[in-house]
Amino acid sequence: MSSPPRSSPLAPKRQRGRDRVEAILTAATAVFAEKSYEAATMTEIAARASTAIGSLYRFFPTKDVLAAAVLERYGARLLHALDELVDRDPPLSPRDAAEGLLDIIQRLRTERSVVLSLLDSGITLPDGTGTLRKVLIERMSQLLSRLGGSPGPHDERAVMLLHLVKAIFALPQDHSVSRPAQDKEAVTVLRLYLEHTVACPSQSRSPSSHM
Repeated sequence: MSSPPRSSPLAPKRQRGRDRVEAILTAATAVFAEKSYEAATMTEIAARASTAIGSLYRFFPTKDVLAAAVLERYGARLLHALDELVDRDPPLSPRDAAEGLLDIIQRLRTERSVVLSLLDSGITLPDGTGTLRKVLIERMSQLLSRLGGSPGPHDERAVMLLHLVKAIFALPQDHSVSRPAQDKEAVTVLRLYLEHTVACPSQSRSPSSHM
């Protein structure tokens, strides 16, 4: 009697295996972006990754497991990029932080659109999206602290900054305005808000308040 397929990816132990998994995840992201999750096939993804279909199924036994791994990788990449920004030395100015946030948005914009489509298709993170949101708010709070503010753990400004970043992520390309010009305006919006948060004292809500 055959055992049921695994519900989680196989973690590679060697660098060669890790490189192959990275290639598979990159290929899956590209194919999902081009064809949608529903229309994409494991055979196409294996071909795009230049790997044997057997190797693909060894690491990712089902397409659902592969898609969930794409979500996890996006979350990890986003948090790593934010950590690098928060830990940047010397201390950040509001303009530095705004430009850093825009750089993250530009690097991950396509990947984020794939993530949103996967979520719409019913793919979920093992810990749920609420856990990622909580960690992202913490990173925004840390960024504000680096700029000289003193946000509390439930500071509405950290939540608003996250919403601003998400809104800029979602901005479509307006063909009447060049992308560089649109990005310049995005930096201005972020910089002005960051300057405001540094200049104004914190008015954190109590832990019992709802976000």
